[in-house]
Amino acid sequence: MTRAEILKTIEEHHAQLVAMLDAIPEEVICKRPVVEWWTIKDVLGHIAMWEHVAIQFIAEYKRDGVPQPLGMDNDEAINAYNKRGATIRRDWSLARVRAEFDAAHRDLIAAIETLSDADLSQQLPAPWRQGDTLEMLIAVNSYQHNPEHIAQIGAAVKQ
Repeated sequence: MTRAEILKTIEEHHAQLVAMLDAIPEEVICKRPVVEWWTIKDVLGHIAMWEHVAIQFIAEYKRDGVPQPLGMDNDEAINAYNKRGATIRRDWSLARVRAEFDAAHRDLIAAIETLSDADLSQQLPAPWRQGDTLEMLIAVNSYQHNPEHIAQIGAAVKQ
């Protein structure tokens, strides 16, 4: 995808999620389970956490020419990372989680705007696999990731 397409897709998903949130009472956001024990609030923190990862990858690419892998090579490691992130944010107020969610979105957009289409499509050097690009790293941490959670929140609200 081009930078313009990435930005458009991320903005569309964010707008869709914000519109959903604006229609959900705070008590539901904070208490209704969405996935296992995660509430809507927890899912917002989860989305922000992974968007921060994308921002980190972009910053490392800009600074060093290569983002550093997180060292999570299997589902067990990713699940543990997700659980740690949710546990850290569990006692945060909705206002704090929402502020992190909104800031992560703004910061991700700003970071992507600094990239060229060539930056996004260039093959990343080792330790990345053949075919890995910055666009792919951004995708899996934002616009390919977030629709799953938007759907989960939508389903939870209909309960």
